[in-house]
Amino acid sequence: MIVSRRTHIRYLCAYVAGTCLPGFAAETDFSTYSDDDKEKFLKQAKILTVEEIGHGVTKPLRARMALGEANHSAQIQSVNKDLPDFFGEDNKPVPMKDCWRFNVAAYKIDRLLDLGMGTVVVSRPYKGKPSAFSWWVDDVQFEEVERIKQKLESPDPEGFERQRALSRVFDELIMNIDRNLANLLITKSWKLALIDHTRCFTPYHGIRNKENLTRCSRGLLAKMKSLTAAAVTQAAGSHLTAVEVQALM
Repeated sequence: MIVSRRTHIRYLCAYVAGTCLPGFAAETDFSTYSDDDKEKFLKQAKILTVEEIGHGVTKPLRARMALGEANHSAQIQSVNKDLPDFFGEDNKPVPMKDCWRFNVAAYKIDRLLDLGMGTVVVSRPYKGKPSAFSWWVDDVQFEEVERIKQKLESPDPEGFERQRALSRVFDELIMNIDRNLANLLITKSWKLALIDHTRCFTPYHGIRNKENLTRCSRGLLAKMKSLTAAAVTQAAGSHLTAVEVQALM
């Protein structure tokens, strides 16, 4: 595209002013998006390209998507398979699954608890399979595994440790057997983002890792105390069975 000097100056001024001229799409400010906005995008956006992420046992995909002038990415997981049984303190076998629908359920429960650490997730078919489309986390500086490897410290160590403590409580609540250091993301503002919850909600009625429960905020504790099976069922819908809901309670 060839433009005159005068037109070039108009575009430059429009860019500085934060406006948009016809034919030049402005960059979308996703920080203003609510959960509902993100859900709408994930459900309705057109898939432009799909590529393998390159790690993760569930072989997740990254989809680049567009809705109107907004462009963003999503992670797609379609896994749905049985895992070897889990054995708790009573040594009785409990069936386990690796399933996309647990991603949606974890997001819904995160919001019921006002935790806000999980990414937005919706159910949407992909290539004929029911799948979870998760909002790609913006502004990530590294995974927890990389932070530890580089021996990096948060500018607010106590605040960061509080986040880690809350994440451990949440993982015990939803029976997350696969919280590895690669699915703990850290943004540039040192906020934790929890992703990949396909191996959760095993219907075990005990606590898997009691040693992880060392701290909990008063707010999260109050929310868990007030949680009801009816509220969980309404929020999670078909993404949790009655047996899975009862085990969580």
